[in-house]
Order: sequence, then structure tokens, then C-alpha cells
Amino acid sequence: MSTENPYGKNGSGQKQQVSQARTGALHALQSYRLKNILPETINCDREDDSRLAERIFFGVLQNERFLDHCLSGFLHTSKTHPRVMDLLRMSAYQIMFLDRVPDSAAVNDAVMICRASRQSFACGMVNAVLRKISAEKTKLFQANLDPSVRYSHPDWLVLQMMQEHDEAFTRSWLEGNQSVPELCLQINTRLISLEAYLDLLHKKKVQPLSVREDFPSVRIPACRVDTLPGYREGLFYVQDDAARASIHCIGLQPGMRVLDACAAPGGKSMAAVLDGAEVLSCDINSSRLKRCRENYERLGFRIETRVMDAAEFCYEFEGEFDAVIADVPCSGTGVIRRHPEIRRRTYTEVRELLPLQRAILCNLSRYVRRGGILLYSTCSVLREEDEAQVNVFLETHPDFSAVPICCDGFDCSNGMLRSWTHQNGNDGFFAAKMVRKHD
Repeated sequence: MSTENPYGKNGSGQKQQVSQARTGALHALQSYRLKNILPETINCDREDDSRLAERIFFGVLQNERFLDHCLSGFLHTSKTHPRVMDLLRMSAYQIMFLDRVPDSAAVNDAVMICRASRQSFACGMVNAVLRKISAEKTKLFQANLDPSVRYSHPDWLVLQMMQEHDEAFTRSWLEGNQSVPELCLQINTRLISLEAYLDLLHKKKVQPLSVREDFPSVRIPACRVDTLPGYREGLFYVQDDAARASIHCIGLQPGMRVLDACAAPGGKSMAAVLDGAEVLSCDINSSRLKRCRENYERLGFRIETRVMDAAEFCYEFEGEFDAVIADVPCSGTGVIRRHPEIRRRTYTEVRELLPLQRAILCNLSRYVRRGGILLYSTCSVLREEDEAQVNVFLETHPDFSAVPICCDGFDCSNGMLRSWTHQNGNDGFFAAKMVRKHD
């Protein structure tokens, strides 16, 4: 990727080319601002530039509110051109958060990009503001800011967390959400052992960050998944350990029939197959279900798929399944580090999800046979979407009872599974297990 004529001149009159990583990140930021679509990848000529571009892009979105606060102290107007603000945010992020990027390089590239584009009028301002950011960055980090500003989270979410937890816990959680997400690979043990796959990683010089033998899984630094050994051969799929743990806790046995009712992107269906189950994978979105099928085929799994609205009753499913997975639509507050766009959600949007979650849970419970398991899960950290929904369901459905969950590495103190990014490095996640009584 490159800007229109992305060149400047140094003091000797020689041309200098702007880093592809920076121009790529800027184009992605501008596209996201205009179209509200996150790029799957940012393609540059060199893989290192692609990774840096993606780090800058997502880093800006992760810290946008804090960056705007810092920049506002040096801007003399609140009407800065949107393209110039994209450039300032991107450059300020590099100066403040990326140690391996020299401040001078970030400033010089910003000025060159500005000069080569239609914003040449702002070159002087961009240069002055970014130099001040560089000089004052220590003070900016040390300022006593509201945590919602410092960690770029919506006010309502910080307030909710403060009400449910103490300030120290909330701040640790906020800091965890600013971390660079890692990749968690669930090994397809039908095709390869954990030990054999670790050997493949070693040969590719990929250093695992951690390994779990019970699933099994490997956590590695973020990278393009399709460049990893065994991707095309289906030796692994990407799924966080917290989500994998929820399926592990069902206690599936070979031959059990499982309905994964909100399946996309398909990780829980694949986990259930690896645990020996026969799975029907459903989703309301046909295009997302198509992506599921592609994943299943890559791993060599025979999983039946079907477009289905999980909130609408299907007579043929009544009492037919040994286990039903209700991974309901939610706020996504547990995966905010992976999906920074979630920071823009309002509390009203979250509240509107609650009736749908209840409707799905109640409807899917009808598909569980006597003695069967109902798993309710979300990637939310909010009690009103999690424990509160389960408690209301149990109060209104006396034919179901809670089954305590116990899984190493997760908070199961109340019999339900909780994962916190700042505690175990996994995504924020919740799961509760219920059994339909025989009587």
C-alpha cells in the first residue's frame, strides 16, 4: 500500500519513502472511519510491515479516547480535518506506545504523508503537535485521568465494572484489555498429536507462549494464521482456551448428539467433535454459516449445518439432544481487546440484547432430552448478561438444575466458569452448565 506520491526530501534533496506500514495503517484507519468495516488484514510488500500496520491500526482503536485527550492539549481548534486527525492519532500512538519506532521517524513520516497528500496545509501543525507529544509523553502517561479516558473505554462500562468489582480489580481488567491479543491454537488431535505439532512450530521458529495438555492447545504471538504450519492441512483451528474450556466442561462422550445453536464462527462445534460428539451446527446468518463449513472442511470434520433462528421453536428438535450449546449474542465486553469497535457500543445497545438472550435460552432448553445438558455461555463480563440470566432461567424452569463447573486456570468459585484477561491471559468469558432432570 502507498499514498499518492508518498515521498518527501531530506536536507540534501534526496527522496525519502514513507514506511509502507504507516501508509497502510493510515489507509485502514480512514477506510474504517468512512465505512465502519474492520480489515481482516493490511497487506504490505513485507510481512513485517503488514504486522506493524495492523499493530498501529488496532492500537489506535484501542487507545483512541486517550490519544484524543493527549492531542487536544496541543491543538488550538476542535475542528481538525478528519484525515489529519487520523494521521495525528496514528503518529501519536507510535510515539507513545511503540518503543521500537523512533519518535523522529513517526514525526517525519507524518509530515511527509501530510505534504504528499491533500493536507499539505497542515504540515507545520502536525510537526509541532507531534514534537510536543514526544516531549511530554511521560507527563501524559502520569496524569491522573479518569480510567475511562486513560484506557479508552466507554463511561457506562467502567461504571458498571466499578459497581460489580472494586477499583483495583477494574483497573487491572482495563489494563488487560489494552494488551496485544495472542493466538490460541486448538490442536486437531484426529490428525496430529500436541507433541508433533509443537515440533512443527519449533521448525518454523515459532516460540509457544504457553501450552495446555488437557484440550490440547498452544498459545503463540499474534501472526497471520494461514502462514502457520499445518493450516491448510487442518492441523489446528483458532479458539481461545476459555471458550474451549466451556465445551470441555460439558463432559461429552462419544456418540452424544449436540446442538450448537449459535455456532459461528464454529469453534465450539469443532471442540465438541474433538470430544467425540455428533454435532448439528446452526446459525441465523447464512454467510457466517458458510464460513463455519469452510473451517469444518479444512479440518476434515463432518458436521451437519443448518440455518436456524435460535429464538424460534423447531418442533423436530424437541427433546432430541444430549447437549445443547447456547452461546448467545452478547455485548462482547470480554473480547474488547480483540474487537476495539466494541468500545463504541452504548449501554442501550447492551440492554436491548437481554430479552433476546432470555428468549434463546428458554427456547433451546426445550431441545434438551431428560438428563441432558444445557450450556449457556457469552463472551461478556457483565453479570446482567451472565449470572443474572442463568438465575432467572433456573427460577422459571424447575425442570433444570445447575451443575457446578470446575476447570483449572479459571474462576469457578460460584460453580460457573469465569475467565478474566488480566488474570489468565485468555478472553473474558462466562459459562454455566445445567442439567434437565429426569422427573
